[in-house]
Amino acid sequence: MSISVYIATKPDWAMLTKTLLCEAYGLDESFSEQIYNENARPHFEILKDEICFLAETNYVDRFYRDSYYHYFSSKLNCYSRDCIRISMFDGEVNEEDFANPERYPLLQSRYRGFYILRPTFPLIIGRSVISPLALKDSEMRLCVSNFNTTANGLKFKVCGFPHSSQDTETITCAETTLWAIMEYFGNKYSYYKPVQPSKIIKQLNDLSYERQVPSRGLAVHQISYALKEFGFGTRMYGKDQYGDEFERLLSCYVESGIPLVVAIQNEESGIGHALLVAGRENDYSTRFDELDVCNVDDEESLLAMAENDIAIYDYDSMPKRFVFIDDNHPVYRKATLAKPAEHYHSDEWKKCTITHFIAPLYPKIYLEAFQAKKYVIKFLLTGPRPIRGNSEIVLRVFLASSRSYKHELAHNAGVNGELKNLLIETQMPKFIWVAEISTKELIKAGQASGLMIVDATEANIYHKVNPLIMAVFDGEMLVLEKSSGKLKSKVLHLSPFAIYEHNLKSFNL
Repeated sequence: MSISVYIATKPDWAMLTKTLLCEAYGLDESFSEQIYNENARPHFEILKDEICFLAETNYVDRFYRDSYYHYFSSKLNCYSRDCIRISMFDGEVNEEDFANPERYPLLQSRYRGFYILRPTFPLIIGRSVISPLALKDSEMRLCVSNFNTTANGLKFKVCGFPHSSQDTETITCAETTLWAIMEYFGNKYSYYKPVQPSKIIKQLNDLSYERQVPSRGLAVHQISYALKEFGFGTRMYGKDQYGDEFERLLSCYVESGIPLVVAIQNEESGIGHALLVAGRENDYSTRFDELDVCNVDDEESLLAMAENDIAIYDYDSMPKRFVFIDDNHPVYRKATLAKPAEHYHSDEWKKCTITHFIAPLYPKIYLEAFQAKKYVIKFLLTGPRPIRGNSEIVLRVFLASSRSYKHELAHNAGVNGELKNLLIETQMPKFIWVAEISTKELIKAGQASGLMIVDATEANIYHKVNPLIMAVFDGEMLVLEKSSGKLKSKVLHLSPFAIYEHNLKSFNL
């Protein structure tokens, strides 16, 4: 069968979708109306009014085809192998635009992603990648990757985070979460590869005591195991284990540009769900005055804080809304960590809290967030070169690749020539922990006045200088001499410079 192409602006989105469901999948009008209202319309309502749909029938979607051949094709009910793809453009388009080579650059600049409508009724929203620029509310910073696709025969690229609803049979919340993580990393880094549902199921067979299909969901340790088998050095954090530090650690990883698997639960109602955190709201500079002094559980550090009148504020304590990727809802839902399910209608769901999160780390990152932050704070308070007394500092700690950090540092006009050259020439591992030292006033302007760079491959934080690569604060630069294992000091005054914000992409219009 040939591919049919349809174009619709907002007034015709509903009619087009319902007509396609009837014609492509043989549904009657009342059922297609129900499916549209309950499962498609919520996804379309978040889009800007200017968005124009270009729909194509008989689309072969690799994600759905995998589920089809491994499950749906063996059922009595007849399921179509093909899907419908809806591509989105910012502003009206027509078919003649796609035949005119001169219009292609404009079409690419206005391309905003795609939805797949699959024949798994009533949950029809399949694989999708939507640019936040397509949304009415695009005020956010996100982990994003570039995805290559086509529309009406032309190649396009969209920047976003993958999303899909669950079909409740081959994929539940856990499988869609695993798929989305691997889809994101597989498109962003050559080290990882995207995976399909059948491979996720196969990977978990050795860990399961019963059949995997139809899926009954996965426990948090099974999700962590699957990610480990797919090449990550996973770290799992529990609310009971880390207490008050739990949400700050989650924030630290998001600030590091790492999408996290989050488990939420309402034990009283028997609700358990997995979703992703992929970013945060963009601007919250007006709330920095709300920061409280961070808790320090080390006795030596507490004594140093009291004796030297030092106050340290943790950037990750800032109250803010995070961006969740939830397969029960449209993409990019914003909520606080205290109420991660506030976008649900049910009171039972609204009462869900985060119990665990999983950080999919590069396997050679041996120093995780909790230990990295602990090391930085202890170093600043107890030395061997502590920060000067009577100081109030805001500490922003994040993970970065040394290559990206050096690249952005070379473009940072606020870092003076001597320090810039030293940082660029310093040998660093693939990943580093960066601690930016600022004040409440400077951080409101997006600036810092000092920094520490710590080796993310060095887990021995009990040797006070071993993980340190470089530190610059209080008019002094400290560098670890590998041959002697001692700190080398040099007078170096650092002017305020722009903080590093390239782990997350801003979509604020």
